Order: sequence, then C-alpha cells, then structure tokens
Amino acid sequence: MARVFASARVEVVADATTFGVAIQQHLAGIIWAGLVFPIAMVQVIVIVFRLTLPMLAIAASIETRYKNPHIPGLVSTFVATGISPRFLDQLRSAALLEHEPARMNALLGLRRQPAFAGGKPIIIALALVVLLQAIAPILLFYFAHWPLWGNFR
Repeated sequence: MARVFASARVEVVADATTFGVAIQQHLAGIIWAGLVFPIAMVQVIVIVFRLTLPMLAIAASIETRYKNPHIPGLVSTFVATGISPRFLDQLRSAALLEHEPARMNALLGLRRQPAFAGGKPIIIALALVVLLQAIAPILLFYFAHWPLWGNFR
C-alpha cells in the first residue's frame, strides 16, 4: 500500500508540473497531456486492489477462524474502514466457503470497488479534477486567448 501512495504522490507532482509548464509557456493544450496522470492514478489504485483481493480474503479467513474474540482484528478493521463494512461482510462470507471452486467464484463475483481512502469524496474529487482538466484548455483558449499548441491559433 505504501507504494500505491508513493505512486499517487508522483502522479500529483507530475500533474502539477504539467500545469506549471502550461502556465509558463501559455499553452493551454499541455493541460490535456496532464490528463494522463489522474487517470493513471485511478488505474494504479484499481489494479493494486484487484491484486490484493486474494490476500485480503485469506487474511480475513484466518482472522475470522483463529482470532481471540476480545482482540480487534487488524484485517477486518482495515477493510471495514478503508473500503466498507458491507464489503467486509461480503469478503468474509466468500473467504469462509469450504469448497474451493465456490470460494473462487464468490471472490470473482465480489463487486470490484477500489479501496479509496476517504471514500466517495475522493472519488468525486478525482472526477472533478479530470473534468476541470479537460475543460480548462478550452476556457483558456477562448477567454485568455492562449494557443492550444504552439504559437498559432
């Protein structure tokens, strides 16, 4: 997970650098090139979540079977707060199935939701960044009279 956050920091810095170059050069179209970074950030989060889902399922299964009832579980707390309590219940029920093909089908059937810390506000913020970054070059072209690419209009 630390690598995901480090990757997200790099993506944010790269996006800010793209904006800086666009402002310094007065080229609105460069901002469109920066659209790659927020979209890549979301894709990294989704891919990492998909790759960690089997490990979360195994950890939740072990924790459910062998945990002392008086001690809070690390994996269950992580999944419940980082994703959602409803997803934790779905993950547990899928992970505790004894028959392996049924367990694999249940895990494959889980709703694939990326683990965004902060939940819907972060998803909305990322969508807003992508939308504004797509619209900003057009607004700068029409209202600030910045060229989209090069010194021609």
